[in-house]
Amino acid sequence: MPIKNENIFIVDVEKCDGCGECVNVCSREHFKVESAKHSRIRVETFQDGNFCVPIFCQACDDALCIKVCPVNARVKLANGAVVTDEDTCIACRTCVYVCPIGAPVENPDSGKLMTCDRCVDDGDILPCVQACHKQQALKFIDAGDIQRTTVRESASKIRRGFKR
Repeated sequence: MPIKNENIFIVDVEKCDGCGECVNVCSREHFKVESAKHSRIRVETFQDGNFCVPIFCQACDDALCIKVCPVNARVKLANGAVVTDEDTCIACRTCVYVCPIGAPVENPDSGKLMTCDRCVDDGDILPCVQACHKQQALKFIDAGDIQRTTVRESASKIRRGFKR
């Protein structure tokens, strides 16, 4: 099955240090405050702090959250993002329960659910990706480039392993 020509997020957990810059910039972009509660991204720390993972909506092709929403508040935008229409949302949290990564988070101002909207009108370089410039753990790339990128990165890691 061919991969659609659209951009998707890639997280390199080996590079993420949990700095939270992606979280901070997300809350500033959407709410003009720097607050983890206002971010559509959260960073989870695993294995006693050994690695961190930014958690955000992956905009699944066949998004179960859209199918199970009892009021059809979950919708897919033209840019591929799966978001909540807060005017329709009844905050039942069904989308949270069915999401494999629990991406929908509560908007602390409205109590409704929200997810990454891929900064709808902000162009090619997303603020969260730009904020991760030091670590480069977060990338937003063309889905067709995944295999090529993955192979290149794996080859680089193998090459480094042999240079001792």
